[in-house]
Amino acid sequence: MKKRIVITGMGVIAPNATGVKEFRNALLNSTSGLQHVDDMEKAGFKCTVGGICNVNFDDVLTKFPQLNIPFLSRSTLMLIKTAHEALTMAGMEAVFNNKTTSNLDIIIGSTIGPAEQWEQINALVDKNRHRRLGSNAFEQIINSSPAAMLAGLIGASGRVISNSLACASATESIVEAANKIKYENKQMVIAGGVEPYSKYYWASMDAMKIIDEKHNDKPETASRPMSASARGFIPAEGCGVLVIEEYQHAVARGAHIFAEIAGGYVNCGGMKNGGSMSSANYQKTQECIVNAIEDAGISPSTIDFISGHLTGTKADPYEIQIWSNIMGDDFPYINSTKSFIGHAIGACGAIETIASIIQMNNHFIHASINCEDIHSEILKNISEDNIVRKVKHNIQIKYTAKANFGFGDVNACLILKNTDE
Repeated sequence: MKKRIVITGMGVIAPNATGVKEFRNALLNSTSGLQHVDDMEKAGFKCTVGGICNVNFDDVLTKFPQLNIPFLSRSTLMLIKTAHEALTMAGMEAVFNNKTTSNLDIIIGSTIGPAEQWEQINALVDKNRHRRLGSNAFEQIINSSPAAMLAGLIGASGRVISNSLACASATESIVEAANKIKYENKQMVIAGGVEPYSKYYWASMDAMKIIDEKHNDKPETASRPMSASARGFIPAEGCGVLVIEEYQHAVARGAHIFAEIAGGYVNCGGMKNGGSMSSANYQKTQECIVNAIEDAGISPSTIDFISGHLTGTKADPYEIQIWSNIMGDDFPYINSTKSFIGHAIGACGAIETIASIIQMNNHFIHASINCEDIHSEILKNISEDNIVRKVKHNIQIKYTAKANFGFGDVNACLILKNTDE
């Protein structure tokens, strides 16, 4: 019998909200978290808009005094805060005290790791004062640091994995978590993604001219997925964590089930047939989605809602074409959470998965803002009625498809089922 894999806890930090409850309200109210970033302007960026999270870490530092070290990454703080919310929601907060988490795995995706720490390092090294970094610097800059710090707080003794699959990192984390339960008899896995702000990291995007420089005067309008006037994505930071659990294990301990992971798939296009480090092999992108649907054991017509990758770049029409090829005449509603929060790169898949579950559980589909002028190539494949530009209430969603595609010609797709439990 195929194992059922469910989600019993969620935690989120996004540019427009901190915490699941606030995030739900932000989605319902079409609240943008994009803002003018002084650092970007001072550094001479063409794009000066970003998604910076307005989050207070005092509660985390008070609850976990062992985190009060001189050199602590923002990535670690974001991950600990969201993991605490997720585990508390799952009824597992006690693990932070008892550390009864033998054989628990943690899988956290990130594109760049604790990138913001390099700013402090560079400043000291350039002044020949690198010894002032102390003993904590190295342990905080390694990519595995946030996940390892979380493992230390809860005493996790299973695998600690810090994966990097560009924009598909967090979605891959969730798929791999499900596979560990399905194939390795794990009962619970913590999975998600974290991505911090760093002007040095974002500078590389500005140099590539892949972020929008045309809407600096109105930051809330700058992220424009599916729009004809989109000129690139808006970089963002954030974190999303999910507690993923074997169904019978969740039921036995009386956990609330928010959604089921019905299927999932991850692949690479091999940089063939048009694929490259920055472009997709669309045949393999389509295969990824098809295989995820087949893994769920459903037909494409069963899907009620698509949470697209949809970044506000020239790739948007191609993504819609792929979905159209798969869905045919049964094309469901589609939206892009990035229209509110920008592109959180390695964390986007976890944040958008949480957004999808919130919409499923609360019977609404949030708006995709800033696409009043839908790209003409998109309208060749789907009707404008499929694109949710104003929030839709009283919508029953049984199955959601959530996909993300990343630099390096990589793809990841989840099929989520609303359990109504």
